[in-house]
Amino acid sequence: MTGGGGRHGVRTTSVGDVIADRYVVRELIGRGGMGSVWRAEDTRLGRQSALKQARAGDARAARRLRREASNAARLHHPHIVTVFDILDDGADTWLVMEYVPSRSLAQLAEDEGGRLTPDRAAAVGRQIADALAHAHGEGVVHGDVTPENILVTAAGVAKLTDFGISRALRQDASYSFTGGLRGKPRYLPPEVANGERATYGSDLFGLGATLYAAVEGRSPYGEAEDVLAYVWRAAQGRIEPPRRAGPLTGPLRALLAPEPDHRPGAAETRELLAGIAQASPGPAESPRRPRPGRRDGHARRDGATRRDGHTHRHGTAVRAAFAGPTGAPVRTGTTV
Repeated sequence: MTGGGGRHGVRTTSVGDVIADRYVVRELIGRGGMGSVWRAEDTRLGRQSALKQARAGDARAARRLRREASNAARLHHPHIVTVFDILDDGADTWLVMEYVPSRSLAQLAEDEGGRLTPDRAAAVGRQIADALAHAHGEGVVHGDVTPENILVTAAGVAKLTDFGISRALRQDASYSFTGGLRGKPRYLPPEVANGERATYGSDLFGLGATLYAAVEGRSPYGEAEDVLAYVWRAAQGRIEPPRRAGPLTGPLRALLAPEPDHRPGAAETRELLAGIAQASPGPAESPRRPRPGRRDGHARRDGATRRDGHTHRHGTAVRAAFAGPTGAPVRTGTTV
């Protein structure tokens, strides 16, 4: 069971605790606004796993964890962190995932002087585009593609993680926007900043913003002291032209197009980036999986993108900027 009691009767987790009579907690590898991530030993299978723990007493964090389990567990791909199980141990909810010894893309860039070369960024981006092509083929929108949610191993294998705010379009026709922005302000797609739902095209903007940050060392919205300024710039589509992207400049401009319909799909993005990457780290990519309608399942704004008819003005989005989840970068393994 989970560890000893803390203040006000809330139980805390410590190294050496045994979760669900199976997982021995070995190390804290991440902490964020929605909970913690631990490296644990699976005593039944004799392997290392990553256990994401919802914040104690936080029903919203537990719901997010269950959503992540539901959407990510259907995705089996070499560039997506595998979800094995969701379990309850006493009052705690845990997500059991593949353990990936790694650094986030944000940490990798920071450790290498704040920026990556365009070819290295393209090599990572190509793998994540392949992951998105698979997720979109299964009808799943990630919703939070950022440098913190891309893990890169020492061998250069990139994996997409943290499907905590993901959703399945095919099963979500009744979804309605509740006023809270989902995602990190520095990488927000313009349509999300304006109160619309994240779609496949939003994921591609997130990938573009992520690669922009990797090579430029800043958000595509520039630098600002107030994070709400990023939301305003996103809502207006104010992208600063890249200056250090070299051969990545064209793909970045395409991915960061203000209108989702003007962005390339995931499979097309994969091919664009493959032409820039000098090496091909990691496992072979999965074959293309065409979807009916627009190429690569790229949602039309008059279809899945705006099926519920919800639109919101800029002011509503800005006031709600911090209604969504918050988190902190993770040093190794995975994100919260």
